[in-house]
This record gives sequence, structure tokens and C-alpha cells, in this order.
Amino acid sequence: MRQSSDRTLINIIRNFLRFGYIGIGQSFRKTLLIIIIFSSLASCAYKPVVDTAGRSGTFSENKAHEITNDIQHCKKLAKNNTSFLGNIIFWIGSVEAETQYQKIYRKCLINRGHSVLN
Repeated sequence: MRQSSDRTLINIIRNFLRFGYIGIGQSFRKTLLIIIIFSSLASCAYKPVVDTAGRSGTFSENKAHEITNDIQHCKKLAKNNTSFLGNIIFWIGSVEAETQYQKIYRKCLINRGHSVLN
């Protein structure tokens, strides 16, 4: 009788540990999936704030009349030169916690003479 109760206890402990491990794994997978989804959405949702009344200092005249064309061009340029994995790796190593997409987008607008505030 003693031996069967020990086996039952061992089976209960094994089942508890096994299901506990699966639960931790599923929790980790869900958390990782949520992080990946939000980071991908964050890179797509970046909208720079551009001061259209001022000049960035690189040009002698105001370039705000070309802002719509420049935003479309810079967005396409940034999208074509980044990848999902590259954005995540860049974000992990970035001090400002920005993606590669955001950096290229911002740099493109600044080099075209716009004053980007964020």
C-alpha cells in the first residue's frame, strides 16, 4: 500500500511540474508575441512633428511648401531600407529607444531642410 501511494504522489508532483512549466512557457510566448506586435506597430505609426513655420538652418529659405512630398518620399525611403528584425535589433541597442525606421525617416526630413521636433 505504501508503494502505490508514493507512486501517486510522484505522479502528482510530475504532473504539477509539467503543467507549471508549460504555463510558464505559454506566458513567455504570449509576452514575447505582444512585444513583437507592439514594436512592429510602433515603427509603422511614427509621425514626425515638423515645425513648418521655421527653418532648420541648412537652407536660407523656408521649405515648408514641399512638406507633403518630402513626408511621402521619406516614409517610402525608410520603409524600403528597414526590416522588422532590423528594427528590433536597432531598438534594443538604441539609447533613445527608437527604431531604425524612425531614425531614417527623421534624418531624411532634416536633410531636406525641415525642422523635426521629435
